[in-house]
Amino acid sequence: MIFKGIRNCAVKAIALIGAAVIGAGCLTTYAGPAQVNADEVLYESLYDMFKDRSGDPDNFMSQEVFVQKVLDNCDRLKWIDYTYGGQENYLGCDGFVSLVFRLTFDTLYDFDRDADKYWCMYDYHEEHIVAASPVDKYEVFRPGGTTVTWLYHNYVDEIVKSRDHRELVEGLDNEGWIEYLNELGAQPGDILFWDDDNNDKYWAHIGFYAGIEDGYAKIWHASSLQGLVIKQKLEEITCDVGYLKYVSVLPLTKRPARTGLCVDTENSDAAFSYSFYSTPDCDQYIGRMSSSCELSEQAYLDDFPLYLNSSNGSFEQTLYFTRDMSPFSIDGGENAYTGQKVYQMVIRIEPVDDKTGTLRYDVYGVDDIKYYGGGEIRNYNYVTGDRVIPVIDFR
Repeated sequence: MIFKGIRNCAVKAIALIGAAVIGAGCLTTYAGPAQVNADEVLYESLYDMFKDRSGDPDNFMSQEVFVQKVLDNCDRLKWIDYTYGGQENYLGCDGFVSLVFRLTFDTLYDFDRDADKYWCMYDYHEEHIVAASPVDKYEVFRPGGTTVTWLYHNYVDEIVKSRDHRELVEGLDNEGWIEYLNELGAQPGDILFWDDDNNDKYWAHIGFYAGIEDGYAKIWHASSLQGLVIKQKLEEITCDVGYLKYVSVLPLTKRPARTGLCVDTENSDAAFSYSFYSTPDCDQYIGRMSSSCELSEQAYLDDFPLYLNSSNGSFEQTLYFTRDMSPFSIDGGENAYTGQKVYQMVIRIEPVDDKTGTLRYDVYGVDDIKYYGGGEIRNYNYVTGDRVIPVIDFR
């Protein structure tokens, strides 16, 4: 399935034997597995590990892009049938996670979907063998290539440091899930390993934490009970079903800083409304903010993640936004962008300690680089986050 961990000579021997067998079939393979961290040194996240294995870490996608791609590919596979078996194109829980990563890294030779089924091919020239199964250069298995148990024992606190080793979640309701995940610092895209008993030898299930949506903590997974790939409330698994009792969380990324935006009507002379995007092309819609009292639910944009820039030690994020043509029209949304001026808000947090830091935000025109305003907030708690960045009429 997903990734691999090679920690001893026995597993290395299996990998090399497998490579020799494939080579006998006249297919080109790599000589051996990709490098992993030295003994006793753990990656802080799967992102760090994948970035290292990419072969070009300086040009690897950002953490923000990585998380978004993973979640988008989860949604891309929604409603595909759960199928049993070990064939390459089956889609059990482990195969689902594998396929999401393969789509994220574009390491499929071809991929197609027809209603509730999928089909894909692989390029043997771009794969090598680990534990007798083909993997891509990131050491992501083909769907059906390994098991949840193998992945758990080779990755959790062996290659990647887990957020926790094992937690009893049986009977946990939604409020309990949110409290637990927030205290843990869990982030959307984190891997959830599941077990049905306290025996560490066997792990039963795997999926992606989907984040908090409409007030509910959710998971993306291929569910055998539901019979398909689904985004499901976590409380339905621990309260309604109850057969999965323990969970372990493997981080997709390090815990980002958090902040939020609020409408500032006191320092704006005219009514305004902005649509926010995560890309300068305005093709990834985030939300809308309006100074209209009638649209009070659009007075805030909460909980923006800012990922750590390892080169300078600060948390950084850039948002893009356009002024809506009709400030009070609820019909803005994803169709609000019509080619008008694009602004960018550059947000940076310089940590002072592990909880607080100095937040700085600046607004520029994307094309004219003109400065439209900004500010600084000291002693900001970037772990919990808050609606501290004011949005005004920037014209």
